[in-house]
Amino acid sequence: ILNRIIRAVPTGWEYECDQRHAEIILEELDLKRCKPVGTPGVEDTLKRSVEDEAHGAIPLSPAAATQYRGLTARANYMAQDRAEIQYAVKELCRRMAKPVNSDWKKLVRLARYLKGAPRCVWKFNWQASSELIPPTGFSDSDWVGDRNTGKSTSGGVVMIGHHLIKAWSRTQDAITLSSAEAELVALGKLAMEILGIRSMCEEWHMSRADQTSSLLA
Repeated sequence: ILNRIIRAVPTGWEYECDQRHAEIILEELDLKRCKPVGTPGVEDTLKRSVEDEAHGAIPLSPAAATQYRGLTARANYMAQDRAEIQYAVKELCRRMAKPVNSDWKKLVRLARYLKGAPRCVWKFNWQASSELIPPTGFSDSDWVGDRNTGKSTSGGVVMIGHHLIKAWSRTQDAITLSSAEAELVALGKLAMEILGIRSMCEEWHMSRADQTSSLLA
C-alpha cells in the first residue's frame, strides 16, 4: 500500500513504512557510513538554534536550501508511520521557508538516528474483542518548547487495546501562559481525535463503541 509493507504473521499483523526513504536521506547527505545516534533530536540542538537567532544565523545556500526542503519533505512523509521521529521532523518542517545552518544540523542529527534505526515495525497482535473498545488516549505538551515564538507543542497517541492507532506532534496555534494551559490545549486535541475514532468505530459496528473513552494527560 503506497510502498508500505503489511505482513500477515501467526500472531496478527505487522505494518512498516517504506524503507527506501531512510536510505535515500542517508545517501543524499553522504552519511551511509556515519556513526549512529540514539535519538532523532536533542535539547542542545534546540538551544543552538536559539543562539543562532540571537547572534545571526547563517542562511543555507540556494542549493543546500533546496536539498533541505526535499529531504525534510521525504522525512515528513516517513513520519506518518514512525511516531518516534514526528517531533524532530515537525521542527524541521517549520523552518523550510528560510532554513539556516542550525536547521541543517538538525537534519543531519535525524539522518544519523535513521542510520541506527532504519526500520520501525508496528505490531498488531490478535486481541480479544473485549480489549478493543473504548479507545484510550495519552497527551502531553512542552510548555514554551519553542523559545523563539513562545509556543508549545501538543503530542499524543490513541490506542485501541494494545494497538497504536494514531500519533501526532503539533505546534499549538496560540501562546499559552502556563504549563496547565498548554496541557489543556493538548488534551483538547486528544479529545477531538478520540471522538473521531469513536465515530469511526461506530460506523464499523465495533462492539462497545458507546462506552466512555479514557483520556490521560
